[in-house]
Amino acid sequence: MPPTPTAPPTHPGPPPGASRRHGLSALVLAGLLGGLVGALAGSPPATAAMEPAGRPPLARLAVQLSSGPAPLRADLAGAAAAELAAAYGREVERARAELQHHPGDHDLRRWMRAVEDLAAEMTTLAIHITPLTPVEVRIGPDDGIQLIIEGRSVLVSSPRPHAQQALERRVIERFCRLNLCTADLLDAAVPPEALPAPAGVAPLWSFSRAGPACSTDDGLEFQFDSQADLRAKRSACAAVVAELRQLADAIVPAVAAGAHIDWNALVVDTTPDPGWQRLRLNRAGNTLQVRAPALLATPELFTALRPWLAARVRAERYHVVILHADRLMAALIGPGY
Repeated sequence: MPPTPTAPPTHPGPPPGASRRHGLSALVLAGLLGGLVGALAGSPPATAAMEPAGRPPLARLAVQLSSGPAPLRADLAGAAAAELAAAYGREVERARAELQHHPGDHDLRRWMRAVEDLAAEMTTLAIHITPLTPVEVRIGPDDGIQLIIEGRSVLVSSPRPHAQQALERRVIERFCRLNLCTADLLDAAVPPEALPAPAGVAPLWSFSRAGPACSTDDGLEFQFDSQADLRAKRSACAAVVAELRQLADAIVPAVAAGAHIDWNALVVDTTPDPGWQRLRLNRAGNTLQVRAPALLATPELFTALRPWLAARVRAERYHVVILHADRLMAALIGPGY
């Protein structure tokens, strides 16, 4: 049974660009955020001194920002809204996949539409938050984070309780791409390997005289010419499949919020942060911030896969066969990837 949607998030979509600065010096930011982990010499800030031992990293960050500069609270709200939008987008994709097996489940369909609305609201909120957006930060007795964004209450709460720590880590990562954070803050959060795996069944492999093939139950098929470097090919196929599904998760709430997608112009670009990529949605320059290094390294392959991605976003079945996948995934299979 799918989880019950919790309080609606308010601000899906990527936070303001990493190049935006708030006029606060690095020294000020370091002093503010350094107090979270006691990294600076001298007396800790008064708020930090009142924090209970063992408080989660996001709650400690929220305590500091609750009385800090207003633009930093806006950054936190933008990061939280974007990650909530993505989390609800993943729930929508799971529900769509389940509906393919149970098309007559009206309760599931109603639930999916409700979650679609939440994802769209969060995407819209994330897009419109600016450094001037008024944000109040509240921390509950259970260390839960409540953001009051222009008078609207948003709980930073994952739709799946077991994924709450992973959600909080992603919020911290987004915030720290905009601001100077100590390494301790990120290190204290959930390790990256604890993040939930992308939705969907792992690729299946088959072998014939024509060569090995990697395929999925949602319509992707990659045919290789030889069994050479098979381990690397397995890794490359898994990375491409996972990233395609993640892109669909990111695009669904953007479409629900009214974004125009030009599927012929869809491109994965670099960003100043090598850990993140930019998905260009149309020729007008609208983008989403994503993690898709494998698709960035294989632009010709991504072009061939755009029809499948479009169908996935529309919750339609589409079967695409990629021939000579060895050549199209060469950047992932060869040394150095």
